[in-house]
Amino acid sequence: MRFDLQINPGNTIWPVARDAALAAEAAGFKTLWTVDHLAGDVMQAPDMPECFTLLGALAGVTSTIELGPLVVNVGNRHPAILANSVATMQQISGGRFVLGLGAGASPNSPFAAERRAIGLLPPEKILDRHAAVIDALDVMNEMWSPNRRAELAAFPMPKPPPQIILGVNSVALAKIAGTRTNGVNIRASHERASEILAAAKLAHANSGIDKPFTVSVWEHYDEALLRGDDPRLDVWRSWGVDRAILLMFKSVDFAALNRAAKYLR
Repeated sequence: MRFDLQINPGNTIWPVARDAALAAEAAGFKTLWTVDHLAGDVMQAPDMPECFTLLGALAGVTSTIELGPLVVNVGNRHPAILANSVATMQQISGGRFVLGLGAGASPNSPFAAERRAIGLLPPEKILDRHAAVIDALDVMNEMWSPNRRAELAAFPMPKPPPQIILGVNSVALAKIAGTRTNGVNIRASHERASEILAAAKLAHANSGIDKPFTVSVWEHYDEALLRGDDPRLDVWRSWGVDRAILLMFKSVDFAALNRAAKYLR
């Protein structure tokens, strides 16, 4: 099982985020993930840096670790702007960008408050939020196609196309992940995680598309997981999980990152 690190950039404002990326890279984490939020309060933070701006800066100071947002809310940007941001990140990072994508929260979720504050109301129906994910994937495919129409010829092209991992919390979204993306991610403690991940894997197997597919969960940072003696690891492996994303939510524990090297290297 591979291990990634996620930070809460609202609590790790630059240069702490920079130092965290360098420490994670030195320790041997495969990917450093941030988040895509507009305001800090939804992440119990004083504010929140814009994710692509931060990721671009992190790409400039790192050299080997993959970088990505977990997850980009498709409702926060026009799909074409998202496609350009992703392509630019892939160029800046030298092919180290991974796109974590998500459908966004329901209007009644606390996570929707930041969008309500600026008049960006999320779709009421879950089917509409899922349709927005499909639309974003379609737009990216069109803009990045080697056979794209002439009007798109001067738009940035990611080389290579980035891996896309879809954050899910339902069987319906998991099926979209399996058929359209390179991976699926879910909160490890989700009560239906096993069922939802199984749906993603089955959809991938039945898609007929030859593409890599990763099955991941996210959990709050716990050194026992890195040591390999935490019983949750066996449960996750039984679900087909090959990637664990560990979140340092309140702050970055640099001592823990330094210790992680002996488990990851």
